[in-house]
Amino acid sequence: MVYDKLPEQLAAQITYITADSRQVRPGTFFVCKGEAFKKEYLLSAEKKGAVAYLSENIYEDVNLPCILAEDVRKASSLAAQDFYGYPAREMKVVGITGTKGKTTVANILKQIFDLATPRRTALFSTGRVDTVNAEYETHLTTPEPIELQAYFAEAKEAGCEQVVMEVSSQAMKMSRVYGVCFDYGIFLNVGEDHIGGKEHPTLEDYVECKTSFMSQCKVAIINRHTNFYEKAVDKAKLGGAKIIEFGYDEDCDVTICITSADNRGMRFELQYKGFLYSFETNLIGAFNVENLTAAIIVALESGVSVGTVAEAVKQIFIPGRMLVIPVEDFYVVVDYAHNHLSFLKLYEAVRETFKPRKIHSVFGCPGERSQVRRRDMGMLADKFADEIYLTADDPGYEAVEDICAQIGSFIHKEYKVIPDRELAVRTALEAAEAGDVVILGGKGAEVTQRIGGGYEPYISDELAVRRWMGEKA
Repeated sequence: MVYDKLPEQLAAQITYITADSRQVRPGTFFVCKGEAFKKEYLLSAEKKGAVAYLSENIYEDVNLPCILAEDVRKASSLAAQDFYGYPAREMKVVGITGTKGKTTVANILKQIFDLATPRRTALFSTGRVDTVNAEYETHLTTPEPIELQAYFAEAKEAGCEQVVMEVSSQAMKMSRVYGVCFDYGIFLNVGEDHIGGKEHPTLEDYVECKTSFMSQCKVAIINRHTNFYEKAVDKAKLGGAKIIEFGYDEDCDVTICITSADNRGMRFELQYKGFLYSFETNLIGAFNVENLTAAIIVALESGVSVGTVAEAVKQIFIPGRMLVIPVEDFYVVVDYAHNHLSFLKLYEAVRETFKPRKIHSVFGCPGERSQVRRRDMGMLADKFADEIYLTADDPGYEAVEDICAQIGSFIHKEYKVIPDRELAVRTALEAAEAGDVVILGGKGAEVTQRIGGGYEPYISDELAVRRWMGEKA
């Protein structure tokens, strides 16, 4: 029995939806997708009580009704939305994309909304999903569609009025948010990253995925100074979005002016709808003013008062993002920077803000990811860092030493390879002197390392620094 839509009587039997045969229970609508999908998974689902399946192929010896789809990924997103009753339509949904800054903006916006309307904002972010009533650890920036719709449903049940979420290029490529309409979409920037391996085959493919998100947004908030700005605007127009441009140019819809900056934070002004508004923040780096601006625009467009926004911005805290730790006569900066654009902005911010005697840089690169990162991060360290310590950063199935050797091939000064990340952090701290800055890049606030096919505990860069400081006290 093959259908393009399940008959009402059959649809009424469905009580669960999954693409994981291990989770199947009686009443399941089973989705056959994934590069590693095997017919055995469907046969297992049938034995466990599945009542129908969604697939791009018909399996003749499976005695279950089939919904046949040309693109099972797109179809699974639509099926999940239908199963959960389209929960996203009953909340304000804000999506954020960019090579860097997604997590920062998502957390800033949630903190602004939380001050305005406590316990009414869900967050779907890198490493964490918060539906207000529950929190989950995740390993995808944007969840797979069935899981995503379950989170939307849980947020709606918890009484959320808005959802703030990151939208990755992979999410667009894999149709994880296919059919979801975003009330606001933020486009931060595009850098050369995620190219090769299991990610994007070309830069063109990466840019297409990034910019195509704008076509799913009612209001598109775009950084005027991003690479491929015109393409982002064109995609927004294609979807009929209202476009709000922000940047440092006077003809932007929202114009930024940084009035002061030091290692304690920054002050800046925004020209918005004919008015000039002043803000202060403990975050550092001009790129963070751009991140803040994007979040502020959404908040103001959503009706949050300027006073509430300013108060929230003043007390913003983002774990693992430009976290500054004073250590007697030098500073440590902990940040998630993990690609060319984020590391470039990090080095520039440290130079401008601290004017350090020396920069000590501790970082690595993930295994099974874009080789371009290794080149870029090696070249940037060679240019900006005085002392370099290469170490583990989610090596996966690759040897840390091999990854470090590839990074090191682009470094023309002395560097140390220390596979144990905490030891690398401690070594850099021991070497730092008065007026120096130690940069710990890549892991941010993460407390695991991806090794092989699983995750192992890691103390976190911040706690590694705190432990070392405690021993020195």
